Amino acid sequence: MLSLLQKRIAVTINSNPAISKAHYATASQEPIDHHKRFQLHEWPKSAKPSAYEIFGLTSKDMGMSTLELNKVLKRKYLALVKIYHPDTSLSIQYKGGEMTAEMKRKRFDMIQEAYDILKNPRRRTAYNRYQTTSWDQQGHYSGNGGQWSKENFEAYRRAHAHRTRYNFENDEQFWSASTWQDYYQMKYNRPPPTKEELEKNKYKILFGVIAVGVLGFGLQIMNAIDKTNQYLLETHRLNMKSMKDLNESYDNYGEGYSDADKLRRFLINRRSTMKSKREEEGVEKEPEPSDHELLTKFARKRVDIWDREEGNNGKH
Repeated sequence: MLSLLQKRIAVTINSNPAISKAHYATASQEPIDHHKRFQLHEWPKSAKPSAYEIFGLTSKDMGMSTLELNKVLKRKYLALVKIYHPDTSLSIQYKGGEMTAEMKRKRFDMIQEAYDILKNPRRRTAYNRYQTTSWDQQGHYSGNGGQWSKENFEAYRRAHAHRTRYNFENDEQFWSASTWQDYYQMKYNRPPPTKEELEKNKYKILFGVIAVGVLGFGLQIMNAIDKTNQYLLETHRLNMKSMKDLNESYDNYGEGYSDADKLRRFLINRRSTMKSKREEEGVEKEPEPSDHELLTKFARKRVDIWDREEGNNGKH
């Protein structure tokens, strides 16, 4: 029975080439394009891509409803996170090599920021206005609007859009607001003061402005006084150092002016000179005489000189 079963299995294997021939899958050596694997667009070429470029959205995609757009954004966001999340171990090719963890983290932060902007309709509208702001695209300002009017706010935004302080990342409220009242409300979380409130508190405001001015002026004076004191202390320190050097020079810097001090300096200089002379002439080093021997020799020479001088004076 067993032999019959074995024969049938052998016949089945021989008659089916897909079974008789083994196929082994080998790992591909070519780098994997994860964007294609997740059915995504390529990463934008620009160094600072816009939020729309990061998610590969066009003007046609922006015509979708909010619900459909959020679905597309979420699908692409999850796919991009799988590729660029810092905790993933995917190998991504970048400029002929493997992308570093720092570059992956940078792209992940850009993806997160772009997703936070595009998924929020209010932020998306403000971002669109920020991205397309230019002198030509803004309407003509007639100057008839009031201080807090929408026309006045648009004119101010057109004139100051290039400033760094009003960049979308630094001051998103500046681009989200439609009037000065909206901007003030979003910036300070309270409505702007009315004309009656300003009139009522004008003296308080004036006093506050004067107080701030006086305080600033006082701080400048204190700073000037402090710098003057530092200058005087430094000058006094330099003067004391000069006086110390002068007093030390009077005492010959501790060497003294007595006969014994002069004789000691003479012996030191003589010994140094004799040593240098022997080294230059190549004379073999001899034991140097002690200070006592030098003093005795010097004293004898002086006595001989005095004796000769006295003898010469006696003859005369």
